[in-house]
Amino acid sequence: MPYERTIEIAVSDLVTVRFSQSGRPIERYSVVLLTLDDDGWRTVRVYDNHLGPHHMHRYTRSGGKQEPEAFHAGTTNEAIPAAIAHLKAHWEAIIKSWNV
Repeated sequence: MPYERTIEIAVSDLVTVRFSQSGRPIERYSVVLLTLDDDGWRTVRVYDNHLGPHHMHRYTRSGGKQEPEAFHAGTTNEAIPAAIAHLKAHWEAIIKSWNV
């Protein structure tokens, strides 16, 4: 059975960062910024490696998921904490940009 885990990090009552990984060592991961609104939990930003290289998807309330953008040139073990730290430090501005 493959190794999988998900960890949720509460940033505020209405905002959480969800980290998911598969494999040991990590083969696939995602770091997702979620916000709670009247429609439930909504995805705002995703960092992952499902396309191969580390990349990021912006989301907008009106346009949904945007095209991938390169995120990190380092190892997976460097990219994951970088994504988590970025979301924790900048979540307010990221959510503001999502609200378009």
